Amino acid sequence: MTGNLFIDRLDTGDRDALAPLLMPTEVVAGETLIDQGAPVITVHFPTTAYLTNITLTPAGRRLQTALIGAEGMSGLAPFMADVDCAWQVSSPSGGQVLAAPADRLRALMDERPSFRRRLLALTHFYQAQANQLAVCNAFHRIEPRVARWILTTEDLTGHRIHDVTQDEIAGYLGVQRTSVVTAFVDLKASGLIAHRRGWLEIRDRSGLEAHACSCYRQLRQLGVDVGVLPEIEVAPIRRLRSRPG
Repeated sequence: MTGNLFIDRLDTGDRDALAPLLMPTEVVAGETLIDQGAPVITVHFPTTAYLTNITLTPAGRRLQTALIGAEGMSGLAPFMADVDCAWQVSSPSGGQVLAAPADRLRALMDERPSFRRRLLALTHFYQAQANQLAVCNAFHRIEPRVARWILTTEDLTGHRIHDVTQDEIAGYLGVQRTSVVTAFVDLKASGLIAHRRGWLEIRDRSGLEAHACSCYRQLRQLGVDVGVLPEIEVAPIRRLRSRPG
């Protein structure tokens, strides 16, 4: 097994055909793998790293529109369409990925319909994630959104969150840093997380799930339904009281 869920869940024939194209590669924290507006030359299947899609505005603002972990691959939609990528793909934490040449992978997709179907299922999940995040950013309060971000990030990486600052999380969520700082203080005071600069650990997962907005459950279940994410037990909904003020 490779450690990438998408690859490891492929049919044996598809996985064997893909294996010769894969090159283990180390990426560093903050590295840009695909530039916004650039062609997809190489695709990346994370194993221990996780990646993020960032849309850059002319004014220099950054907004996270998707998160890619061990469930998938980078630049999927522009790779399949063979067009320039409309967003930037970077690695907030660094780690290991399996890199493959886009042109050879595209040829494999054309040769093997079962491989194409799995790519389309993953594309659907990422499209749904982007749509759900747009709803989340528009309608949900900051603290439940931060809880959702923490849970989703751990789900897709499978380990504690490293090398991400509150400034970066604020940029991903499109909010002020002070809002993220306040959310972290409240979540930490409630015993849901432990946190210091560049490091975060979930201490009470069921409590954090209860605190997160409904987007977390919807995206989690969609990932399970289309075979992108493994099933995990999700805590029953219960109401948590926020700290006064």
